[in-house]
Amino acid sequence: MFISVKQLTEEENDICFKTLSSKAVFALVGNAIKKKKGISIVRMGDGEVGLLDAPDGKPFTGFNNLDPNWNTRLGIEGLGIEKVKANILEAGNACTYFAPSVSGISLGEFKLHHRFNKREVYLDNFFVADWTKEMIRMLLVASEGVQVIHKDCETLIENFVRRYDLPKTLFSGFKKKSWRDNEAAIKAAIDSGKQLVLFSAGPAGKIIGPKIALAGKVVLDVGNTLPGWSIGDPRMVGGIN
Repeated sequence: MFISVKQLTEEENDICFKTLSSKAVFALVGNAIKKKKGISIVRMGDGEVGLLDAPDGKPFTGFNNLDPNWNTRLGIEGLGIEKVKANILEAGNACTYFAPSVSGISLGEFKLHHRFNKREVYLDNFFVADWTKEMIRMLLVASEGVQVIHKDCETLIENFVRRYDLPKTLFSGFKKKSWRDNEAAIKAAIDSGKQLVLFSAGPAGKIIGPKIALAGKVVLDVGNTLPGWSIGDPRMVGGIN
């Protein structure tokens, strides 16, 4: 359970007042598309907490050692944990809008806000699950093209075209597998000519969002909900990063 009834600390109360709703996030993204303004939204959750808590100087062995292929799934295989942490912190501090998990208000193990520079405004991390199929389609149609960054981008694009009844020419994609693809993903998004960028890049790849936005793109870190978006069900969580 991610929500509890509790007495808030002064800090937690402040965070609640500063966190914008999912519909407010939708309005901000729509405004950026219409104004042709570059913005980036970066989300963080329990995965980033686990990585930031991992000991330095040792290979990251995954969460509770349940999956020996966890580093590959996260897209961080071959990257030292110190650099992974640096990438996470840079992404959270450099993005236009930061969306740390609000679950941290109820569950200490999800607490993230204090690890990053303080913000006057935060976004609700769960906007990716709260937006409806109709809301997502409105943004896709309003944009001047969509770049999809994901390890299975070709399949996702086919799903977007079929589910939302949109022309395939609206989309382009970049197959991103790990942190090694960060610079190539940035270049592909900038060169694509597409205005809206939807990406799922793993914890060490979130830094691509703010960098792509510098080119005037509207960049959304959809994360492992991106496959769900592509089939019209934001509640479905899939993919590896």
